[in-house]
Amino acid sequence: MIGNVPLHRGAARRPVWLPRSLAGPLMVLPCVGLLLVFAYWPVVRGVVLSLYGNDLLGDPTRFVGLDQYAELFTDPELRRALLTTVVIAGLSVLLSVGGALAAVLPLRRAARRPRAVVSVLLSMPFAYSAAASAAVFAGLFAPAVGTLNQVLAHLGVTGPEWLRSPEWAILSVSIATAWYEFGFAFLVLLAAMTQLDQHVIEAAALDGASGPRLARSVIIPMLRPSLIFLLVTQTISGLQVFTQVQVLTRGGPADATSTLVFELYQRAFGEALPHVGSASALAVVLLLLVLLITAIQFRVLRRWA
Repeated sequence: MIGNVPLHRGAARRPVWLPRSLAGPLMVLPCVGLLLVFAYWPVVRGVVLSLYGNDLLGDPTRFVGLDQYAELFTDPELRRALLTTVVIAGLSVLLSVGGALAAVLPLRRAARRPRAVVSVLLSMPFAYSAAASAAVFAGLFAPAVGTLNQVLAHLGVTGPEWLRSPEWAILSVSIATAWYEFGFAFLVLLAAMTQLDQHVIEAAALDGASGPRLARSVIIPMLRPSLIFLLVTQTISGLQVFTQVQVLTRGGPADATSTLVFELYQRAFGEALPHVGSASALAVVLLLLVLLITAIQFRVLRRWA
């Protein structure tokens, strides 16, 4: 107290004119507004566009109802794109999450400084953009002058046609996607590893658990929440893969790597006559597919947790 004036510390007082019951809603109102404008309204707009045909400029013209959805489900190209999307998503999740887990486990007992250096190096893919990382892999997978085939040639091995063979092209896109997602998965598992209860690990070690047995029976079960988070988020990201396909293969060879998002892009922007209504219907189908697969994952992985 200075003189007769008391000193008050802490947060500023709520304005007298603002009722306490309105303070919370008004504070979250800007966030809700941004979500409505940039998240929910585009979804509503996409659903509306999927029910209309369009003119030469892509503007909606006539109401067609569910006809464009019916065409999608009878389109063999869409079924092939759906299968390709699921395969690429599954392979990329397996490689990124599995690789991140394999990289994190040995770092648990590493010295502090080497662990810091290795952690920075392994998390670098997270700093790259999808286009930049895909461009790097385009140089690696180039059939004649690619770095990877040149290394294999020095070893006496004939490298495959990475981006010209349908099977190898799908694997190449999956590898490029997995490398791009690896940095994020590694950082999540590294952060989770530092928060593990060391007393439990030490008790298991005293009971004779070590090496692979300790990792399989103690450490990995303790990392289950983070692994479940990564499996769900990486699957969602894999189902939306586009940049790697656009940079590496442009959907080829023979549409072997054309994913749902790439097919959506082609229908809306890649043709002389834009099919905005059909692309919007495909976007709605993709959204429902992501929600369905995510719900199935939560239901299955909840038992594992």
